[in-house]
Amino acid sequence: MRSWVTLCSLSALLLGAAGSARAGFTTVKTTPYPGVTHVVYTDASVPLVVHVVTVDVSSQEIFLSSTLTGDRGQTLSDWADCKRGTQGCTPVDVAINGDLFAPSGYVPAGLAIGGAKAWPDAAADNATEGWFAYGRPSDVNHMQLSVPSTVEMPPSTLAVEGAVGGRALLVQAGMAMSSYDATDPTEPFRSAPRSAVGVDAADATGNRHTMYLVTVDGDQAASAGMTAEELAHFLTGIGVADALELDGGGSSTLYVRKEGGVVNSPSDGVQRPVANHLGARYGAQVHFSVVGEIYNMVFGDQSKLINNATVTVDGQVATWPAANNHTLYNVNNIVPHYVCAHASAPGFMSATQCREITVQDVQSQGNTQYLSLVLYPGVDPPPDMAKPLDMAMTRADMSGDLAVPAGAGDMGTGGGTHSGCDSSAGSGASASGFIVALVLFLGAASIFRRRHE
Repeated sequence: MRSWVTLCSLSALLLGAAGSARAGFTTVKTTPYPGVTHVVYTDASVPLVVHVVTVDVSSQEIFLSSTLTGDRGQTLSDWADCKRGTQGCTPVDVAINGDLFAPSGYVPAGLAIGGAKAWPDAAADNATEGWFAYGRPSDVNHMQLSVPSTVEMPPSTLAVEGAVGGRALLVQAGMAMSSYDATDPTEPFRSAPRSAVGVDAADATGNRHTMYLVTVDGDQAASAGMTAEELAHFLTGIGVADALELDGGGSSTLYVRKEGGVVNSPSDGVQRPVANHLGARYGAQVHFSVVGEIYNMVFGDQSKLINNATVTVDGQVATWPAANNHTLYNVNNIVPHYVCAHASAPGFMSATQCREITVQDVQSQGNTQYLSLVLYPGVDPPPDMAKPLDMAMTRADMSGDLAVPAGAGDMGTGGGTHSGCDSSAGSGASASGFIVALVLFLGAASIFRRRHE
């Protein structure tokens, strides 16, 4: 029996690496606000529709928000529009539904904080629920995600302004979770509508810069939904480092004001009132220029300036004005956030340098901010050698925007990741892939016997 399990695992891995019969996701991407993107992933063969909103919280033009205790029990769009807003409610531009809740009184199952005040009747953090919390110390957004197994409150250093609870844990440290509680009311093993909040990996200072708001349409002809594990694999494929599931089913709703309001398709056919919500708004800030010098090995040595480099700052290509003898690059119209400059030059390895530039920096230092780099002689490694091979074996979708880990199977096809070696599950690859797996397995088994006889 143990050999058969090993054979099944090896076969599944190889069949996943070979790719599935379906073409995969097609994507449509919009940028409704600076620092906010909305991508719709569609696979008509399942069928499946997933909405992903990414928010660059390092931008000081982004302000996060969560429901005040007096604003509970509203539909997502009503909350986003402050239609029943108590004092302190501010309309938001993007939003998602929050935690699971008790219908009587709309009491969340986990931690709930809005306007820097905890809900008096909501549960404290517990071993079943995790939380996503945010604050804005020194006028810079900070986020933290706590896993369900850790019972804790957000730290005082976060200067917490809001929090929503959630379960189950979907992604931790870039790894998709594969173990779920069958008794969980989120029905983890059923293809269903789902919502999730995620964050990117922390930088050297421990801060996160991207928030992910994700909904999966389900329980309808146009989209079958996902299991919890399938959603977890999807999230790791788009770069999420840590993620919690939020309330799902008919509660799963995603709102983008500039795109007409609710952008997904709630399974009830209408929006459902929910306990709490999570959102973000865009507010224009000051703009400034980023300038810098590119040095050959020695920072600050004016005799080692490189004046033929190509520099980009947040995707904008820098100019090299003749007025400064082409020694100082320049990029205009940058807003306060975690700014990254990338430089390359013939005969040198490329490099990236980042710096958090705040409104206070601009106010105290002026509208010109410096970000210089040092390059070293050499050449960049080939693209396939730039990072270690992903041992999970990914299969990129045809759009090139998403790599879905092989373990995810065909998302929404009916339990491929939970039925072991069921011939109907997984990627739908041909029997020849299985034969290859069998040959490899038998060969490995033969070698093992010879070494141990």
